[in-house]
Amino acid sequence: MKDFFINFFTLSEPLSITFVLVYLILCFWLNRLAYTISFAKRMTLALFLGVILGVLAQYLANFPANSKEVLWLEQTRIWYSFVVNIFISLLKLMIVPIVFFGISSSLLKLEGGVKISSILSRSIFWLLITTAIASAIGLSLGVIFNLGSDVVVQTSKTIKEARTLSSILLGLMPNNIIDSFANNNILGVILVAFLFTLGARKIGTKEENKEIFSTYKNLVIFINKIIMNVITNIIQLMPYAVVAMIANVLIANGVAAMKEAGLFIILTYASGILMIVVFSIILAFHGLSPMVYYKKAFEVLLLAFTSRSSAGVLPITIRTLHTKLGVSENNANFVAGLGATIGMSGCAGYYVGLVAAFIMHSAGLSIDLSSAVLIIIITLVGSLSIAGIPGISIVAASIMITGLGLGDKFYLLGVIFAIDPIIDMVRTMSNVNGAMIAAIATDSELKTLNKDEYKDLNNERD
Repeated sequence: MKDFFINFFTLSEPLSITFVLVYLILCFWLNRLAYTISFAKRMTLALFLGVILGVLAQYLANFPANSKEVLWLEQTRIWYSFVVNIFISLLKLMIVPIVFFGISSSLLKLEGGVKISSILSRSIFWLLITTAIASAIGLSLGVIFNLGSDVVVQTSKTIKEARTLSSILLGLMPNNIIDSFANNNILGVILVAFLFTLGARKIGTKEENKEIFSTYKNLVIFINKIIMNVITNIIQLMPYAVVAMIANVLIANGVAAMKEAGLFIILTYASGILMIVVFSIILAFHGLSPMVYYKKAFEVLLLAFTSRSSAGVLPITIRTLHTKLGVSENNANFVAGLGATIGMSGCAGYYVGLVAAFIMHSAGLSIDLSSAVLIIIITLVGSLSIAGIPGISIVAASIMITGLGLGDKFYLLGVIFAIDPIIDMVRTMSNVNGAMIAAIATDSELKTLNKDEYKDLNNERD
């Protein structure tokens, strides 16, 4: 009978059952608090509860190097992962609909005087320039602290194959609509939405098609409203998911994993903090208060931090931009969607810069000005291939290593594999932060940002 509970329910040990029950009790408590405290406060509380659960579990298990070494700890991790995967799946379920119908409805409502080329050029500029700055920050910190110079690597882990420039560019061009939608290829979905909507607008200018076009337009706009309502309901589950997310990360990786590459972790988080300063400067440059922005964006950034999926939180990112920060619906959908594929100041920015410093120092190579410029250029090329899902940043790192001519040094990346989920948290937060800043900057420059709504700390449109 015990084997049945172990193999089927994966819940047979008293401690694993206890931790699952404790989680359920905490969820019930958070649900009751919904009547007395704000959503943001419950999110913060959920973050601390997750840390307490994770550290307590590790302590009771005597801080094992691998959670699989302790049966009850692994069972707890499996059930916490179950909760996390359900929540992330709900978010990912809405990615394609919100991008396709969001962009379509926005383009259908565009006035004739708005130039799509202006939106595209400005959004790509801000996404790439912030990625370049992030790469320079990561590389600089890596050089200053001589990252990787004292590391002795012993690993049998394999690294994903590097991609050539041509394969990256070909990968950006979808050749199958069904595949693009089925695989959450955001860039492909954006392209299809553009082609369909621009085609509809062109056909709709003809007199005999105006009535049909109006019906199509209203239908798309109505479906988009339905999707946003569904997203609003999913958002209410965030506090319960955050507890499981944080606890799961600590249980799965443990304190030992965090110590193994402590300097890399510290520099990654330092880079994330410095990027917050950079983003604040960009907001101030556009005459906007960084304090107001971070107060309103806190919930999104916290979810990005805990979920490690910029694509997964995309629906909430878009909703926050439009309903809280005064960004026009068109730019909120388009720029945020583009930012989940192109740029990414965390995964393709300072992380790759730190990896470059780590690899070159580990290989006994020095970094001069010319190699630094090359690293930043390769970073921008690699940033075009990033998809907003956990762990994909290793592809950008492999592109960097190949571009530097150090393909035979791939094995050196093994030292950071163990702590990748931990550093991926701040990377993902920076990715989402950069996409939101790009959307706000683009909207501000196009004179479509509602600055009164941006400043209003109590606003939230439906």
